[in-house]
Amino acid sequence: MQAQYLDDGALEAPSVALQAVRLELGRVGEITIGMLRDVGPALRDRDLERIEDIARRDDEVDILEAEIFRYLGRIRVGHMTERESAEMQQLMVATDNLENLADVIETDMVALARKLVNIKSATEGETRTILIELYESTLKSVGLAVQAIRDNDQRAAESVMIMKDTIRDQSERLLERKATRLVATDDPDYLTLVRMQMSFVDQMRRIYTLAKRIAKVVLPPGIAQKD
Repeated sequence: MQAQYLDDGALEAPSVALQAVRLELGRVGEITIGMLRDVGPALRDRDLERIEDIARRDDEVDILEAEIFRYLGRIRVGHMTERESAEMQQLMVATDNLENLADVIETDMVALARKLVNIKSATEGETRTILIELYESTLKSVGLAVQAIRDNDQRAAESVMIMKDTIRDQSERLLERKATRLVATDDPDYLTLVRMQMSFVDQMRRIYTLAKRIAKVVLPPGIAQKD
């Protein structure tokens, strides 16, 4: 895995070099989106082989993140306008949060999926529906965040911010439902499944928070400060 857009020849023109970083972040984002997209089927099918493949892909993210930070450091050595300097700082924040997002998938979600393989209980209909809705909303938010940073797209960034209420409502619906069911049973296998479902909700919230942080760097300060 090598950087595709980080051309040394662009370093003499910081604005061009910063655009190259955006495009490279788009590549990192596509890898991360792919990891998250594949987690859903892997969890559903309890497919350990696919789970391990998802974990390995985080190595690609780590490699590209390191390349991007090195490139940003080289841009910083040259003369930059105040605006270019601010943009570089924003891209550093986005890079860090995108890598953290991939780590949540690689570490926490993959660990959850590995545990789920050994659980006999199955997720029932209504709960499954809410889990899928939350997962799809979170996946959409990550896709929009990557679009926002890659294309400097404020509309996509605003769409990520708007999804806050949807993510919160879906999370709360599921947690309320599972809290009620948790009291109503003493089946240890089912109790373990419920705790794992709650952990899944927490991970979706964390991923959305990171997507929001990525999107915020594209927005004007007055809008970005609203949460």
